[in-house]
Amino acid sequence: MTIIKIKNNSVLCVDDEELILRKIKRKLEDEELEIFLATSANEALNIIEREDIAVFVVDLNMPEINGIELLKLINHKNPDIINIIFSVYSSNNIKLSTLYLGNVYHYISKELVNKKNGYKIEFIPVIKRAVERYNLIQENKSLRNKLGLDL
Repeated sequence: MTIIKIKNNSVLCVDDEELILRKIKRKLEDEELEIFLATSANEALNIIEREDIAVFVVDLNMPEINGIELLKLINHKNPDIINIIFSVYSSNNIKLSTLYLGNVYHYISKELVNKKNGYKIEFIPVIKRAVERYNLIQENKSLRNKLGLDL
């Protein structure tokens, strides 16, 4: 049950593998989310410039700019975006190092998601909670602003 009103339900997914992006879109199309897909860092940055994105899902291993560098660029421009790493890398060291970057909400393993019902169990609930979190943060900022409290 969502307590807050969802005003921004936009999710940007970035992966250099188009097949994975098509699968993500198919899995999320019934979830009342506005989905944007990008196959490169430049494409993702262009979408971020044009759209108000709530949740950013990125693969770590990409050509040109890797997922970590892209996260840094996105966070610099839009620090409120909720970031999720979606990667095939599953070592605990890699998971911990990405989470310690700061502003990474969750790490989802592609291996786990590709198992039976993985999207239902892991991917979709995390995306929905991230959208709720983003909207809660924005609502909190708005209320604090109305009350004249410093952010």
